[in-house]
Amino acid sequence: MRHLPRFGLPDPPSASDSWEAVRRPPRHTDEALTGTTRAWLRKLPAGRRPEHLCTQFPRLANLLAWNWPDPVQVHSILDDLLTDRRGGRAGFPAAVVHELRRLREYNHRFGESGQPPGYLELLRRIWPRH
Repeated sequence: MRHLPRFGLPDPPSASDSWEAVRRPPRHTDEALTGTTRAWLRKLPAGRRPEHLCTQFPRLANLLAWNWPDPVQVHSILDDLLTDRRGGRAGFPAAVVHELRRLREYNHRFGESGQPPGYLELLRRIWPRH
């Protein structure tokens, strides 16, 4: 049995702990694209639409679509998806990695508007939220 640490905070999961115990319960939106995601896909240029991501990982496509209006948040999400911080992750198929990288580049260059970033957007990128 695990003991609670001081201050009542749970222990961080160790390498031997299963990540299944840490993940949130599945939702019905994890299995199919939402209307928000479909609208987001229509707004993206044809060459930037992540088709493999949408068919293989609809939950992640939904997450990106819901957060797309905030380019800083999307950049953080894409960074987390493309970087193995846990160690030993299997990773995504090559086609999905390619799509995630293209989305990160597009998000970095243009953000939600599809236009080059303005002064306020540049400030948001320089000083991220706390």
